[in-house]
Amino acid sequence: MKSGPVKRIPGQARVTPRGATRKSQPLRDWAKWLQGGRRWVGPVLLLAALIGAGSWIAEPVAGWLNRPVAEVSVEGTFRYLSRERIETLLSEQLGEGFLQLELAAIKGALEAEPWVARAALTRRWPDVLHVRIIEEEPIARWGEVGFLDRGGNIIAVDDQSALEHLPLLAGSDPDAVAMMERYQDLAQLLRHRGLSIQSLRSDRKNAWRLTLSDGVTLVIGRDQVLEKIQRFAKVYDRQLSERWGEIEQVDLRYHNGVAVAWKAQREDTETQ
Repeated sequence: MKSGPVKRIPGQARVTPRGATRKSQPLRDWAKWLQGGRRWVGPVLLLAALIGAGSWIAEPVAGWLNRPVAEVSVEGTFRYLSRERIETLLSEQLGEGFLQLELAAIKGALEAEPWVARAALTRRWPDVLHVRIIEEEPIARWGEVGFLDRGGNIIAVDDQSALEHLPLLAGSDPDAVAMMERYQDLAQLLRHRGLSIQSLRSDRKNAWRLTLSDGVTLVIGRDQVLEKIQRFAKVYDRQLSERWGEIEQVDLRYHNGVAVAWKAQREDTETQ
């Protein structure tokens, strides 16, 4: 007997007539995977071969990557520190292969150099080491020890000949940071009047004395350092600037004014 028309209920998947057969979905997916996966057979077999080879291939590859450093590139602005000094420090650290370079240790060795503020190291394949040096910026000499940076940190150096153009700050080491801050405040205040600091000293009694680059000394005393310099600036603008070349010393240890020592007075004393 013939089978009647096949009904399809709206929204239902296609109905297969009774007695008909069709491939299941899992079988079709498996066939597609086998067909499309042929292109991966070669790479998979190659990978398996490499894994099977093990150290026979790994060791030569590692040896090629860990070749000796062929070039060291040094970057930086060198004013106080020579490039040759950096190259010497690096040569003492480059005994291992390229991959075995201990960048942290090399960085530490470079930054132990007093004139090096920071060092940055990077590998550049296949065999180049790039080094960037940021040099210390000395702001003032610190006694006979070395110099202070902008933050008041004491940097000790053996050779201070390159620092002779800088102002001299002298005091106790624990006060170095505070003294640098005070120096910068005073230097800015005086700079506006064409005056610059040659030396700034604080003795054991915390008494301050400032010598300008033209040789005039300002005796400040132990307290209200900034306030006294501000008072001096007003007196300088009103009265002292016109006769500044005749002045040897200005004593600021007074509440209501300043005491001026004139060069002529010293000359008269010396001739008597």
